[in-house]
This record gives sequence, structure tokens and C-alpha cells, in this order.
Amino acid sequence: MQRVYIANTLLDAQLALDTLRALHIEAHVLNAHAAGALGEVPFTQAMPEIWVSDDSQAERAREVLMPVQLSAPQAEKFCPRCGEVNPGNFLSCWHCGGTLAAT
Repeated sequence: MQRVYIANTLLDAQLALDTLRALHIEAHVLNAHAAGALGEVPFTQAMPEIWVSDDSQAERAREVLMPVQLSAPQAEKFCPRCGEVNPGNFLSCWHCGGTLAAT
């Protein structure tokens, strides 16, 4: 297993996980319940992390998630599957769950 992403929030981690799973990359969220340890451990050690099960998929996963890590406020995205409008920082459609193209 390799870590490919450190999320700011559990919601961000779940969105990243959903994106990887949509691409058939098996991944897991670690530190999902570590927020309760804040104050006892450094906050960077309690942040949600995405780990891929197959080391050979780690580089692909990092490439897919790179736009997320560099994201700034983005324009809205239209879902290619259902046409629904989504906030620019979404990785998957809130309505149908389809993967949204990186901008």
C-alpha cells in the first residue's frame, strides 16, 4: 500500500476516494476517525489520508488527484453523464455520482 493523497477534511478524502474507485483503483481512507486525537498528536498526523492497495496504481492515482491538491476556486462543472451543474471543486457529480472532468 502507498499513500497518494492527504486531505484537508474527511469530505475531501471521500471525494478523492470516490474518484479513484470510479477508475477502478482500489483505495482506502486512513485516519478517518483521527480528529478526536487532535491535541494529542500533531494535526498533520490526524489528517485523512488516501492509500492505494496496489503499488502499481499509485502513480496513476497521484496523477488523477493532482488537480485536487492544486485546486483554487474553480468555475462550475457540468456532469457529462446527467448534465447537472456542480461546484468547481467537486470530483464527482452530486446528482448521479459520475466522474467530473478536471479543469
